[in-house]
Amino acid sequence: MLANRIGLRLTLSKRLALAAVAVLSLTLPIVTGAIEAAALAAGQLGNPLTGPAIDPESRFEVVSIKLSDASAQPRLGMTPGRIDLVGVPVRMMVAMVLPLRRVFGWPDGIDTERYTISAKMQDGAPQAALLVAIRNLLKDRFKLVTHQETRELPVYNLVLARSDGRLGPALKESSAECQAAAREYFEAVRQGAPAQAPPAAVARCISSQPGTGMFSMNGTSLGALVNLLPQFVERQVIDRTGLTGIYDLTLKWTPEAIPSLLGLPQAPLPPPDPDVPNIFTAVQEQLGLKLEAGRGPVDVIVIDRLEKPTFD
Repeated sequence: MLANRIGLRLTLSKRLALAAVAVLSLTLPIVTGAIEAAALAAGQLGNPLTGPAIDPESRFEVVSIKLSDASAQPRLGMTPGRIDLVGVPVRMMVAMVLPLRRVFGWPDGIDTERYTISAKMQDGAPQAALLVAIRNLLKDRFKLVTHQETRELPVYNLVLARSDGRLGPALKESSAECQAAAREYFEAVRQGAPAQAPPAAVARCISSQPGTGMFSMNGTSLGALVNLLPQFVERQVIDRTGLTGIYDLTLKWTPEAIPSLLGLPQAPLPPPDPDVPNIFTAVQEQLGLKLEAGRGPVDVIVIDRLEKPTFD
């Protein structure tokens, strides 16, 4: 995503995915479940795709923030080291660096103003530093202050659907070669080995392909699935399967309208496909897993301060 310029007209599916897009642009560590996304976005860990740990003080060299015309069509443009946003609420900026469904304490009226924001990093800045710079932009110009806490909230427990533990047809263990290569590589990263591009054997095994009402992932732990499902089921998902392997999976479902978290109007969904189930049925039939409603501890982010920005 950061390698090529992207102009997004924010359909419903794209808005739902936006909170994950910034982190998923660092696909390899997140898909494998080996590195925790928030720490990576905060610059506390190295990124195996791009090099050593990112300076948590990384900032844009040039920033322009202006009020947008209320009629402006929301747009997002990203190139290496640069973002260009038009007609977006600050909530969308927050969504680029924080898991939106676990953010609480939004100030009243937070979505009443839309902004046009252009920001450029110093030439040669590493790609992964862009997310850290966005976070620091929110701190510097929107006075964002947060803290973390644990709350008891409605959740979905991801469990095995069958008593015999048999998995569905679209969830299979990766090859023994891929499992061994991925485990060895990410264990080395966790243990502090110098971060570098993954060996060819690992790169061949790991991939992800998101889409509207579908995604596929190869060479992944179930942690990646658990990280993505909350975008579509409105609750945190807790892995209770006991599965610790490396898997290839594909999930296809009929999307349903869920409340927008980005302060933008809803877009109509395409007509449902009668041959494609809802996501709950798809998880059970295709993956052999099940989402069971419950309550559980959820790590959340609470906004202590968030203000209108200082303008240029």
